[in-house]
Amino acid sequence: MSRDVLTVVVRIALAIGFCVDALVGVLSIVAPQLMGPLFDVPISDAMTAQIAGGEFIVVAIVYALAFAQPRRFRALVWICAVDQLFAVVLPTLGVARGALPATWKIVAPIPVSAILVVIFATYASRRPAPTR
Repeated sequence: MSRDVLTVVVRIALAIGFCVDALVGVLSIVAPQLMGPLFDVPISDAMTAQIAGGEFIVVAIVYALAFAQPRRFRALVWICAVDQLFAVVLPTLGVARGALPATWKIVAPIPVSAILVVIFATYASRRPAPTR
């Protein structure tokens, strides 16, 4: 049984995305006041943070479904690529506008998310292997 290296890589990347979104989602729901101290994300309205946390949980579920069968759910892998693209673009714009502090907590994840975008987009855009 041969292993497709890109499938292994994409599954690791999906697991990383799941862990991040699940953690941020749960934290946003149960303790939105910790978003500032832990992630340098200013929270002015706890209810908005909790609603966003629910959305993070939904996206974590997308990662879990894509992880289970990435070949079958290539469309979900595209959604994960878009999720990570937002994680690159939005903090970058926030720092550029001065709305977010340019701390390592904000800036350091940007290259990691960019790498995940490339992994997900590469995997999702490749042609499916012929069935035997």
